[in-house]
Amino acid sequence: MSFPIQQEQIFEATNGGWDLIERFLPEANLNKHFKIRKEGTESANVSKKDGIYFVKDWGASGDFFSQSKHGIHIYSHYTGKTYFESLLALGEELNLIDKSKSRVKNITKCPFNEYEGVELNDDGFAYTTKEFSEYELEILGPLVTPDICKKYRLFSLESYSWIKKVENTQKEFCDVFTVTSSETYPILAFIISEGGGLPKLSLRGPKKDVKVEPADPSREWLKIYQPKSADKKYRFSYLGKKPKQHIFGLDILKNMTVSKEDILDEHGHATGAEKEVITKLKKVIICSGDRDSINMASTGKADAVVWFNSETADITESEIGLLFKHSHEVINVPDLDPTGVEAGKKIALEHMDVKTAWLPEEITKRKDFRGNALKDFTDFMKTNSSFDDPLQLELKRKVERFLELARPGKFWTSSYNKTRNTTDYKVNYKNAFNFLKLNGFYRIKDENRKEGYYFVKQDKHILKEVSAQEIKDFFNSFLDEKQREKGLSLYPDDLLNMLIGSEAVSDKKLVNLEVKDFDFTDYTANSQYFFFDNFIWKVTSEGIEEITKGYSRYVMENDILNTIIKKQNRHILNTREIKIEAPFFKAKKDENGNWDLTILRKDCDFQNYLINGSRVFWKEEIKNLPQSKIENYLNENNFILDKYKTEGSETGLDDDQVYEQELHYLNKCWYFGYNLHRYKDPSRALCGYVMDNEVVDDSESHGRTGKSLLSNKAIRLFMNSKYMGARKKGLLESDFLYDGVTEQTDYILFDDADKKFPFSQLFTDITGDLNVNPKNQNAYLIPFYQSPKIGITTNYAPIGLDSSTTERILFVAFSDWYHGAKDGFDKREPKDDFKNMFFTEWDDKQWNLFINFAMQCLQFYLSTNEKIGAPQGNIKKRNLISEMGPVFLEWAESYFIDENLNREVIKKEAHKNLVDYNASVKNISATSFKNKLKQFCELKGYILNPADKLTTSDGRIMRSYNGIATEYIYLAELNGPLGAGEDHEIKDSDSDYPY
Repeated sequence: MSFPIQQEQIFEATNGGWDLIERFLPEANLNKHFKIRKEGTESANVSKKDGIYFVKDWGASGDFFSQSKHGIHIYSHYTGKTYFESLLALGEELNLIDKSKSRVKNITKCPFNEYEGVELNDDGFAYTTKEFSEYELEILGPLVTPDICKKYRLFSLESYSWIKKVENTQKEFCDVFTVTSSETYPILAFIISEGGGLPKLSLRGPKKDVKVEPADPSREWLKIYQPKSADKKYRFSYLGKKPKQHIFGLDILKNMTVSKEDILDEHGHATGAEKEVITKLKKVIICSGDRDSINMASTGKADAVVWFNSETADITESEIGLLFKHSHEVINVPDLDPTGVEAGKKIALEHMDVKTAWLPEEITKRKDFRGNALKDFTDFMKTNSSFDDPLQLELKRKVERFLELARPGKFWTSSYNKTRNTTDYKVNYKNAFNFLKLNGFYRIKDENRKEGYYFVKQDKHILKEVSAQEIKDFFNSFLDEKQREKGLSLYPDDLLNMLIGSEAVSDKKLVNLEVKDFDFTDYTANSQYFFFDNFIWKVTSEGIEEITKGYSRYVMENDILNTIIKKQNRHILNTREIKIEAPFFKAKKDENGNWDLTILRKDCDFQNYLINGSRVFWKEEIKNLPQSKIENYLNENNFILDKYKTEGSETGLDDDQVYEQELHYLNKCWYFGYNLHRYKDPSRALCGYVMDNEVVDDSESHGRTGKSLLSNKAIRLFMNSKYMGARKKGLLESDFLYDGVTEQTDYILFDDADKKFPFSQLFTDITGDLNVNPKNQNAYLIPFYQSPKIGITTNYAPIGLDSSTTERILFVAFSDWYHGAKDGFDKREPKDDFKNMFFTEWDDKQWNLFINFAMQCLQFYLSTNEKIGAPQGNIKKRNLISEMGPVFLEWAESYFIDENLNREVIKKEAHKNLVDYNASVKNISATSFKNKLKQFCELKGYILNPADKLTTSDGRIMRSYNGIATEYIYLAELNGPLGAGEDHEIKDSDSDYPY
């Protein structure tokens, strides 16, 4: 078979490769030198030979471009593909070959009696081999040769066939499947033959009787490897009966080390029997898989290579002992993916004489053709091979150096003391630090610490800060456990006493523990990570993903959700019961840009609480019901936002009322999600302002609507927070307001603010950096992107709702579904609906539903590009009432009745009437009086000074009264004689007139 694409075709289709050079090196210039390396000079140039363009950097030494490279070389370098893989990819891209045919897996099926291939053996399979192609060898590795493959029983297959047996069916009635390789779809196989041979002779007993052991029956089985299978699960398969545990390469190791010698009798004469003599090799390498092992063998740096069925296979002491029986040194080379790392640590700590050679982590930053991170020794070989070095001498040197750095988990050495006839032990410091690393101990730099660092122990994604003494204790407890497990012969008391009595593991020595940078960032602009004890949830606009390995982000033990929840609620979260649930609600925009909400399920108590907290029209819903029916109706129609009024019904709401309730619900979900997202978006620098929706005079505010369950309890379960009682006198004036707030603080809550709370003083803290002045410490600045989000809960409306304020506020309004006893209604609180206390009395099911609902609120927030605030109607009304104050409102409602409505009133007389009404407002200014009139008109829907009445350009009504210019005011009803059919603008006057 010939390869379907040649490099000449690629060059012809890409202008001698120039198109490829320009793609990856846009700075390349045909006419002058240019710069490739960031730190370099303009020392690269383009040359042309036989119609092919080459790039060389004359200022580079040992770099990829230090030797001339053409376009296909450059394509391979930047994509991470091998040369033949690059030819295939470019051939498909340039339509020089048919993609559908270049990667096809040729599989056919026929009835058994129609099969005409190689005769099937007793196990029901057959195969044919062929010579390796260059492409196949390149896939395996840069140094792999047919001889290496043959040595390790690896063959290229032309095809293989097997009979698919059906239970209780004769083979004559079964089908035979055949898979055939192609020039672009190679099929490789390890062909293992076991058993057979001659009977074994041995001498037994005092009389040296010869015992004959029959040979094991011969059998053959194949491990098939299809490297280009698009589906990973089909890359490996087996034919025949493979053993439960098999050490590949072990027979080769034995052939290299075992020789036969005659067994002599007491007179030195040959007995006719033989014994095995083992000559140990210097080192044997354990690799994690087939290709890795073939590549390791191809370097010539391993005396022998072995591998197991799986990198996660349970390797026994006897199996490791067998390897040491044939070799002085055993080195394990694990993969760098999470599974490989854990398997490597397990071997190192269970078999402490085995050394581990860890691959450099840089290779994990590159991707393979499937988009997966590189991870294994084969990847290391391919990424470090060079087009300019056919013998790959530098690559071999890298492998040699890499193996030289292998270290065991065993952190002590022993030597026999002839004088005392004892074994002396001492700590090997480099190996001790390797032992600590294998067990997850690291040092983290921290310039804020006195020492400049601290110690941690890593367990998957969780880090626990530990002291130097705890690290010392770990050494001792580890050896104690090993002594109990393995016995005194391997872990004698002298070894443990040496460790206890020496200064080998001292504070001074531990300063040399490996430093590691852990990424503690738990968010991106589009995602948020939540850390549980056994897994991580990543939430995006697309959904929730559970991460159980391959951690790229970490968390301190005190910051996992289990710890926070236990601290705040004394509840031990059972994460075995935490599962990703189906959606609780669905919200999308309709064709008119309005939100379309569907509640999909109602088994989550917390969601149902938010539904009730959004039922702002529940009284309207029941206004026509007799008092005797109300309680039953409310209980039977709990957790419903969209109770529409139908013809003839006593209850229900119109479309606008239902939609407003749904907006209140979505607002609460959006607010919940906003606070759960740790990312600080400058365009969404908001302060949550959680208040009651009911329109009342602020002097009558009652609260008890249940809003603290969301803003105080629920949000704070997911993060580090700072709680402040907002009614504390002089709170915002304190120099130490943010004492205790750090970059790890996610949320600050000012709880239960009164109506005089100076919200505007927080503006810069909401939208800018946060200045922190802790007690007895130096002040510091937390940048905006790391500063906590801020929330306020209150029973009062904010004062001064100008545009600057509303831009910074995210209003959240709670209905009075939950309330104290008032207006003829008995007290109602969440426990009446749910029969339990939230959080503290929840079972595992409700905790799971709550956490899922919270994540889905975050998902909803991340999916929107707009701020979803609470419907402003009642909030605005409460603000207007608060701005006017109760005295002005009472006066205006009594003054502007029939005789003073829809007619001109002298402003000065109205002002005097107010002061006479209540002396507490005697100092009200003319400007303040007019502003309150505007607020009263906005509240009542009146028009102040209709346009038809204005007499001045500055928007006033001026008339002569008793010969004196006098200002009048006019309050018009919208449906009055001057209040319909025209927009009216109220202008502020800059006149010097007092009224």
